[in-house]
Amino acid sequence: MEATEWKQRVKKYKGIFTEPPQTVPSDKVVDSPVIGNGDLGVTISGRPDQQRVWISKTDFWKAQKMYPNGSPCLLGGIDIHIPDLVNASYYCEQRLDEAQIVSAFHGTASSVYITSWISALENALIIEFSCEGQAVSVKPDLWVQQGNGSETEYGQESNAVWATRRFSGDDIEWPTEGVIAMRSSAGSPSFTLQPGTKQYLVAYVMTNHDEENYLRESIRKVGLIDEKAIASLRSDHEDWWSTFWAKSAIDIGDELLEKFWYGSHYIMACCSRNKNFAPGLFGNWITTDTPEWAGDYHLNYNYQAPWWGVYSSNHIELSEPYDTPLLEYMSSGRRYAKEYLGIRGLYYDVGIGPKGLPTALCNTPYENGHMFLGQKSNSALSTVNMLMRFYYTYDLEYAGFVYPFLTEVADFWEDYLIFENGRYVIYHDAIHEVGTYTESHDDDHWDRGLEDMNPILSLALIRMLFKGLLDISRQLQLDAERREKWTHILEHISEYPTFEREGKTIFRLTEQGYDWWPDNTLAIQHIWPAGGIGLDSDPGLLEIAKNTITVLNRWTDYNGFPTIFTAAARVGYEPETILRELRRQCSKHSFPNLFIFFGGGGIECCSGVPATINEMLLQSHEQVIRLFPVWPRDKAARFHQLRAAGAFVISSELSGGKVTLIEITSEKGQDCRIFNPWLNEGFSLIEVDSKHPKEIEWKLSSDIISFHTEAGKSYALRHHES
Repeated sequence: MEATEWKQRVKKYKGIFTEPPQTVPSDKVVDSPVIGNGDLGVTISGRPDQQRVWISKTDFWKAQKMYPNGSPCLLGGIDIHIPDLVNASYYCEQRLDEAQIVSAFHGTASSVYITSWISALENALIIEFSCEGQAVSVKPDLWVQQGNGSETEYGQESNAVWATRRFSGDDIEWPTEGVIAMRSSAGSPSFTLQPGTKQYLVAYVMTNHDEENYLRESIRKVGLIDEKAIASLRSDHEDWWSTFWAKSAIDIGDELLEKFWYGSHYIMACCSRNKNFAPGLFGNWITTDTPEWAGDYHLNYNYQAPWWGVYSSNHIELSEPYDTPLLEYMSSGRRYAKEYLGIRGLYYDVGIGPKGLPTALCNTPYENGHMFLGQKSNSALSTVNMLMRFYYTYDLEYAGFVYPFLTEVADFWEDYLIFENGRYVIYHDAIHEVGTYTESHDDDHWDRGLEDMNPILSLALIRMLFKGLLDISRQLQLDAERREKWTHILEHISEYPTFEREGKTIFRLTEQGYDWWPDNTLAIQHIWPAGGIGLDSDPGLLEIAKNTITVLNRWTDYNGFPTIFTAAARVGYEPETILRELRRQCSKHSFPNLFIFFGGGGIECCSGVPATINEMLLQSHEQVIRLFPVWPRDKAARFHQLRAAGAFVISSELSGGKVTLIEITSEKGQDCRIFNPWLNEGFSLIEVDSKHPKEIEWKLSSDIISFHTEAGKSYALRHHES
């Protein structure tokens, strides 16, 4: 299939709405159609005659200390009154391919069609109106959210109306000010829509984080958007999304799972592109000032999880915002480690915000007025995404950028680990947000994780961190003198704890402390995302991993969707079961806008389907590429430009139970190692970039095909039919 044909696959997948959304406003994810450009986010609710356009932005935060005061907040919106559509029928499509909301409302005498989109490259919202039948009156009202200590202002200049909302004052760490400037093509906010004509409503949204003179600039920009400018914006918008969808694709013969694979990438592309402000728990569709859990960056998996699918899906660009708040918080993390634990390194609260904002302070005598919740693993868990990005890209500039963070997390564990009886041991590190503790404590030394020892997730994160640092430090030629210590930790860290449950040996949450948690998937997070076990691991560990998933027997979980399915794929669990249960969860726990929702978090669920399907189609754990390793052999499937560790971009196809196509592009010239899909059968390896494709040398050892690559060149493995 040609690249253009792959790109077309997304066109058939849409969010379909046949009735007005029911859960807007929401303190979690919305059930309404969504659009966005990675910074500006818009969702639309209401009946045909009373449409409400909710406008929010990734950088519109109330930067106040003390939980839950520091959070992203609602900026405002536009109410669109069309009285002639009272009792009209409701139909709306959220079109993924071009990031548009297209609505059709059929009333008694008139039908109105509304198309809404946000420019992919500017913070401009365009709403297009047309109608059939009788003319209708349209009255838009611009508004911004009131209260919560904010100040608001309204005004008009020329043919534009504007409204601002700001948070500032002595109790605010840094001010946030935002504006929505709006104008219509009719020359006044209200207009009569005539059959056979089009009218446009345009809004430009800015904050003080974009531009110091944000009010003046937004008024200027909205005034420049005429029909010619809209056509130019539309062309650029379509080009951006076309390029985005061309980067990777799947064809697995399952339209439901494909829809959520594409839908999850759509949501991430809509909310994760402002490098200075990462999306919070619920993306950039904030419809209240009191989002659940402050809507902040929760570091005990919620913040990290949304991006776990973008690396293997070849959408590295969507991860650009991820590192920013983590690096901005380093000075605080460094201070907490020194003041509260007397060690080096980074000690992070369970929740943080942008620009070093502490969002997890609380009025309790415990944990020095913070919510560490007994957990020492938050900064280590934050390195997962950094190391995923490094291994999938071998981008040494990026590796150097995050290396100081990685080494300071290593400082923490070098000091915090206890070496006793020939192994490194972790004490006082809670596996869950409520660790075990004794009742005999005083308020000055209270520790929720007092009795937890060797939590299994931390054991895996330490392995991941120090292995990653050894690899990166060699690539960057830095800290050679530290590698002996890092290697010693890797070779002597405690083994994963296990115990017997339901007649099977399974993983235990801690060596001492909690053995099991009844409604959480903590028992498998060392597999995914920490990467502690994979298909190349010891067979005994793999068996324990599969036993653990079987005993869990809980594919539905308050927090587990981003982890349980991908962990099952990573260790080779029964693929038919994975697909059946994944399909069931997508059907039962989703909104028409393709948000998958469970009790905890929001955009975190965007990684569940992509990461799972990608791991079933292509694995590169320990840099051995396996094609269709956990996929039913009788089920045809193919994929276009998924990414493997080693900076390889791969396309492949499974048909008739056999791999029939393997195409590989090497971005960084790493040696390539592929598990041979054609055991005892012939194949050839072709370099396809030259004018005259040529065979190149390869080696076969223990069923692993290995060969040297050159950066920027492409290769094809071709099966010789017998």
